[in-house]
Amino acid sequence: MTRAIVFIDGNNFYFKLRDLTTQTIGGYVSLVGFHFMGFAKWLAQPPGLVEVRYYIGAIKRQRNNEKSEKMFSDQQRLFARLQQQGVHTILGQLIQHPDKTFHEKGVDVRLAIEMIRFAREDRYDIAFLVSSDTDLVAAVEEVKSLGKSVHYVGIPKGQSFGLTKTCNDTLLLRSQDIEPFLPVRI
Repeated sequence: MTRAIVFIDGNNFYFKLRDLTTQTIGGYVSLVGFHFMGFAKWLAQPPGLVEVRYYIGAIKRQRNNEKSEKMFSDQQRLFARLQQQGVHTILGQLIQHPDKTFHEKGVDVRLAIEMIRFAREDRYDIAFLVSSDTDLVAAVEEVKSLGKSVHYVGIPKGQSFGLTKTCNDTLLLRSQDIEPFLPVRI
């Protein structure tokens, strides 16, 4: 049986999913209601899914800051949802720059290290990489040198041609691919 691990770059996936749902479904969809485990099982068929790993920068709560409080609360709900689905959450840092923008630190590095470490430990045969971050090309090359297969999962808008070229296979998601895993709209 082929063993698969799905590695999700949470921030990257959030923005790609937001782009895809806004363009094709006609509205923004929150990740809190997304069915990650169902999505991962769909990616890794036939059965052989070992685990799903979700990498994201942790939002620091800033008391008396309404936006920060909401972002922190939303992320905590997302973490609870991921835990309910059996998805492992791996945290990096989210830092605020002087211009008030937020940037993740350490998330891609953790994802890359675990992809390589788990390949060396022979924990999977196929890695599904849900990210369009070209910084991960070197990790993909290392994983492939260990005899593992890496499948890049992205969307057409913002496709990483570096990952497309380096990975064994590419799946560009369309709205009909993700609709079954979105929350039911009323």
